[in-house]
Amino acid sequence: MNSIIEQSELIAICPDPVIGVRPDGIISVFNPAAERLLGFSAGQVVDKMNIKAIYPGQQEAREIMRMLLGDDMGGSGRLEGYETSVVSSAGIRIPIRLSAALLNDGDARRGSIGFFHDMTQQKLLEATLKKQSITDDLSGLYNQRHFYAQVGREMTRTKRYGGELSLICIDLDGFKLLNDQLGHLEGDKIVRIIGQLLVQCTRDSDQAFRYGGDEFMVLLPNTSPESARAMADRIRSSFNLECKYSPEYIDENGVLVSMSLGIATTRGEEPVDHFIQQADMAMYRAKQSGGNAAKVFRAGAD
Repeated sequence: MNSIIEQSELIAICPDPVIGVRPDGIISVFNPAAERLLGFSAGQVVDKMNIKAIYPGQQEAREIMRMLLGDDMGGSGRLEGYETSVVSSAGIRIPIRLSAALLNDGDARRGSIGFFHDMTQQKLLEATLKKQSITDDLSGLYNQRHFYAQVGREMTRTKRYGGELSLICIDLDGFKLLNDQLGHLEGDKIVRIIGQLLVQCTRDSDQAFRYGGDEFMVLLPNTSPESARAMADRIRSSFNLECKYSPEYIDENGVLVSMSLGIATTRGEEPVDHFIQQADMAMYRAKQSGGNAAKVFRAGAD
């Protein structure tokens, strides 16, 4: 029995897509795994399609050839573990890790061969893990760690490009009493309600965070103090309608939960902690006024 397996057979049974390219860029090898990944049949592409057609743009194809000819990744004539994407017959971008090599016959170039590893599942897992690392499980909002990263980034952007960045600091009135009298499961329901209504009330450009416990932050790019105040009032009104312990309802247990909200606005010129402190101070002024209110930070008034 002949134990020698022909090179073409190895390519055919390879679980990863293998694509061979002639010196003029036309595809010469397209194995079954490549057919499954990209949705083209070998008959559609071999000796007919230029390799540039499977990349998102010609610039990416040129960059891959530049690296193959250079010493960037794996040495001259080789490319190892380069992450890019290809485009399927349906127009879907697929993340891949590419390893490739030039095929030379003396000084003459015979083309190149590339091995394409599908990264779809890995990228989905990475995205899931990243989301988990910046998301609060209970509310579904971003967490405190992500808040500090984003507020710093938005302040830098505002200082560079102009405009106003507003921040709403939210703290619940009566939340501790609710937890003490009715239990933490009931308190968790309130946190989930707030998570849902903050997503519903805010714009796509806004970001909402659970800062900790019963404190929340809403970051509003390109938003004036007046517009931020209107947003805060909308959030407070929505909460009062959604929460059965709010001032809109009569609670037979004597538990009353409301929102105190503080608004601060910056042009990105002060330190991050000063900006956050301003919103916090305005929130405490709302709380001291009896709660269920929103206050705008004004220097000298807080």
